Amino acid sequence: MRIGKISLVVGFVGIGLMVASSCQADLEIHILDVGQGDCTLIISPTGGTFLFDAGWNGKGDGVVCPYLDDLGLTALDYIGCSHYHADHIGGIDEVINYLGIDSIRVAVLDRGWSYTTATYDDYAAAAAPKRQTILDGQVIDLGGGVTVTCVAVNGNGQLSPPYDDTYNENDLCVALLVEYGEFDFFVAGDLSGVNSSYYHDIETSVAAEVGDIEIYRVDHHGSASNSNVNLVSTLQPEVSIISVGDNSYGHPTQTVIDRLVAYGTYIYQTELGSGGTIPSGHGEVVNGHILIRVNGGQYVVNGDVYSLGSSGIARSDDALKLRIFPNPFEACVHFESNLRQPDALEVAIYTVEGRLVQLIEPSTGRTGTAIMTWDGRTRGGGEVSPGIYIIRLSDDSHVISRKIVKR
Repeated sequence: MRIGKISLVVGFVGIGLMVASSCQADLEIHILDVGQGDCTLIISPTGGTFLFDAGWNGKGDGVVCPYLDDLGLTALDYIGCSHYHADHIGGIDEVINYLGIDSIRVAVLDRGWSYTTATYDDYAAAAAPKRQTILDGQVIDLGGGVTVTCVAVNGNGQLSPPYDDTYNENDLCVALLVEYGEFDFFVAGDLSGVNSSYYHDIETSVAAEVGDIEIYRVDHHGSASNSNVNLVSTLQPEVSIISVGDNSYGHPTQTVIDRLVAYGTYIYQTELGSGGTIPSGHGEVVNGHILIRVNGGQYVVNGDVYSLGSSGIARSDDALKLRIFPNPFEACVHFESNLRQPDALEVAIYTVEGRLVQLIEPSTGRTGTAIMTWDGRTRGGGEVSPGIYIIRLSDDSHVISRKIVKR
């Protein structure tokens, strides 16, 4: 729910006010204006930091490093890159070289494998001493209650290795879910959302895993090949942020803008871009950086205040616990869950497109525990194909969904 604008940051387009706000114990997500590229800086209430992408070559030195200086940041816990296109990783080597590799406290995370461009070579050389491959499902604790979870990498289980130039690089993007209490933020670089001779639809499989969120960092600068109906209708973000600059691609497209608006989102855009127009009353072009600050029961986007917990269904509920083993599986997979409301517990298996595959009858194990097994078969008795499926547990008050993979 969009409440209004607080006077402290009315008209904010620069860095100065963000420096003042960083003294408070909030989660901060900074969307840096790097033109036709992406750069996201996450700062937890306890000072944990994660820089995800850094724009084109030159944007590291020209935008990101001065921005870090103004925030007083001389080191970062994590740097990550969504994929190896130059508008996302071009500035990362510049940031690493400016701070010094020893100032990256934990790791530089990416999708592994390699790419054949000079920009990638510069990145790989700078990141090498701290470079690690991020894993699907990996959870990074930034402290203060903030977690960053990898919800997709290298095609989210839908593509087979080698993950190289065989595929469009966008198909292989790392997708992250940032969680802090009731607040969820999703960012996935240029993650593909259509099936064509050039792309594979990865967004749909990720949507079922992520669920309802507050803020969506719009995939691929608002390209028509991304932000598909399955993703947007599942995420139902209250706020969508488009990073864009002057471009020859027509980004952001009117199709994506209209789709986001149709699902009730309010759009913030870093620059005007070269594509569609946000309908009056449904968003704004900021012409600068965008600051998200989360505290208590609200979050603030460039001064606009939104309440938390006012709409949507949570992606998961801590009241329900679920253990899955083995995952991935071949012959069968087992589930174990606590019983909050035993008589109301429903367990269902879905495809990533949302088609019901199987209903599972829970059996009571040790006190307060439900035990279930799925043999990889449909309700009609047929064996399902290898791929990604979603298990959904629910009772009258809680819901939890998790991804399972059949080999």
